[in-house]
Amino acid sequence: MVYRPQLLLLDEPLSNLDAKLRLRLRDDLRVILKQTGMTALYVTHDQAEAVVLGDRIGVMRDGKLLQMDTPDAIYNRPADLFVANFTGATNELCGTLVERNGEFGVVDFGEGRRGEVALLHALGPDNKVRIALRPENIAIGKCDGGNTFPAKILDRRYQGTQTAYGIELLGRRLEAIELGTAARHQVGVETPVSLPRESLWAYRDTGPSTYE
Repeated sequence: MVYRPQLLLLDEPLSNLDAKLRLRLRDDLRVILKQTGMTALYVTHDQAEAVVLGDRIGVMRDGKLLQMDTPDAIYNRPADLFVANFTGATNELCGTLVERNGEFGVVDFGEGRRGEVALLHALGPDNKVRIALRPENIAIGKCDGGNTFPAKILDRRYQGTQTAYGIELLGRRLEAIELGTAARHQVGVETPVSLPRESLWAYRDTGPSTYE
């Protein structure tokens, strides 16, 4: 850095540090880069590092650039299922699009269960879709209208500041995260869950899961 290169290349420079030091140096590095105005190309598999450090993020798979955009766009409007999964939308639902209304549509999940989703691909009625959903966007025990479905709590893992749940929803096992220092839901109980339509990202179903 002292030579002020036109381009600084960084290949996972914080990967071997302990968690606390890694967080501190991550924030220090961003301040240094901003103060010097230096351009840096930073390679990482840590999504949090990418979001904190990057003005623009590129997601690659097998040597192909899938999406290049701002952190906000990468995180909230992933270009495809792989990008969605890579940035934390690890749950997947399947269904058939039955109605479209601008950027949103109605999907039939089977057995007469329908819900509104955000359409991030050019889709039309009767198209098969796969839907990505972040664990933290599943609201357990809430009935906020719209997309409310019954679910069963399969297991839970208390993590201090949050609790991770395995739930059975719409015929699939999904992961849900609830913030807070107390676990509020018991294993084995049935409870409603709410899924915001803005957080259900529908993509064209192209066959085997793009996550694999």
